[in-house]
Amino acid sequence: MDFHQLKIFLEVARQKNFSRAAEIIFLSQPTVSGHIKALEDEIGVPLFDRSQRELQLTESGKKLFKYARELLEIKEKALWAIQEEHRIIRGNLQIAASSVPGAYLLPGLLSTFHQKYPEVTFSVPFRDTNQVIESIYDYTCDLGFTGEPGEQRDLGQVMLVEDDLILIAPPGTNLPAADTTGTGIPTTELKYCLEMPFLLREPGSSTRQVFEKSLKKHCQQNNPLNVIGYIESQEAIKEAVKKGLGLTVISKAAVREELKSKLLEGYKLRNLPLQRHFYLVFRKKRTLPPLSRAFFEFTLEYFKIPRQDKN
Repeated sequence: MDFHQLKIFLEVARQKNFSRAAEIIFLSQPTVSGHIKALEDEIGVPLFDRSQRELQLTESGKKLFKYARELLEIKEKALWAIQEEHRIIRGNLQIAASSVPGAYLLPGLLSTFHQKYPEVTFSVPFRDTNQVIESIYDYTCDLGFTGEPGEQRDLGQVMLVEDDLILIAPPGTNLPAADTTGTGIPTTELKYCLEMPFLLREPGSSTRQVFEKSLKKHCQQNNPLNVIGYIESQEAIKEAVKKGLGLTVISKAAVREELKSKLLEGYKLRNLPLQRHFYLVFRKKRTLPPLSRAFFEFTLEYFKIPRQDKN
């Protein structure tokens, strides 16, 4: 039994699936399965009940889960103490991110951070907002970037930047539109979109959550749209709109180039506020290791956020 096997075991237990765990920790599914089998052979009992649709921990697996997490935390604390003494900032930084901040916020931030700390490598699994928040809560990651705050269950957040959501349509749609309000993006009304096919992101997406909350608050009907499909990938939903499958609401940052090159039409929706913020999410009561703490503080400096009292 080694720390690497225990880390794999914890991720499989959290995901309840070998393939999903393998994707998150950047290993092949057979490698993950092999490590779990070796661990079970060494201990002498099965750790997972494989008869269900999702993997379930056996009673022995539940006991190991508790001790494995404690062992890994003790190992981390030992490394933190040594690194802190010598002010060493290196290692692999695993950050969870939802699609929009992951694609449009993190690249510049990580590039600048890497210039300062060249011995640091990165792992950035992309998940929906709910999954990012869950990964902070269950200690899978120290830090996460989302389009929704993480105030529940002992999670805190730092507001980084504002983001506007806009309506996008296939080229040639030509919705009735008014002035551009100084933004270069014309303004239309939701009533012109009601009969047209509409695409939405998955339920855990913060883009969809912000849009549906605004619809509920500002429209007489809870969801008056002609929704024909749900697409999880941001890139896929953009391509679907380009091909004429329907309209959608998306972050303006995600379609800046397409609007400039006329591959999509973009509109603000009158009387429908669609602003949100991107957040850095963390667990309030967890002492961050030196690498994560350095990245936390660097992020505040990068976005010119006042220093916070964070361990």
